[in-house]
Amino acid sequence: MWSSNKVTLHEKSSSLSISLNQRRVISFGLGVWLAIGLPWITACQRGITSMSKEVATPESPAVSPSNKYILVINSSDDAQGGFYSFQIQNQDRQVLYVSPDRFASRHTTYFLWDQNDRVWVYSGDVGTFFWERKQNTHEWEKNSYAQSNLPAPEFLRKMRPQFFKK
Repeated sequence: MWSSNKVTLHEKSSSLSISLNQRRVISFGLGVWLAIGLPWITACQRGITSMSKEVATPESPAVSPSNKYILVINSSDDAQGGFYSFQIQNQDRQVLYVSPDRFASRHTTYFLWDQNDRVWVYSGDVGTFFWERKQNTHEWEKNSYAQSNLPAPEFLRKMRPQFFKK
């Protein structure tokens, strides 16, 4: 029911009255949040990956510290949902390795280089793994972080300190 200065809502036996001034304050607050808060949150989320040059995303491949390799992230969908996978290329964009592993995009997942040109993948679903190139065969070998003595890259220790103590 509308009156000159109030909106009265009736639902079953309860009622709620909101004055025109209260509506303006609520509308203003929501407008401020949408104008400032939402872009700030989005910028913060994007800033995590854009500030760390070793982190690769589907939109932004990452170059290894030695500048020999490029980590490229692919995203795809199937009947089970969205997935990420990765490949390693040389500087001429020739594919050196295509990972058969797929990581569900609904879980937090990071793809990055460490200082020794190892590819790291943190998946909130299946764990943390790293790939390193064997010197004698030049093949990329997958390793489990949980079964190694290798310390995790600083980025992972910062983003997920509860999981990376070493």
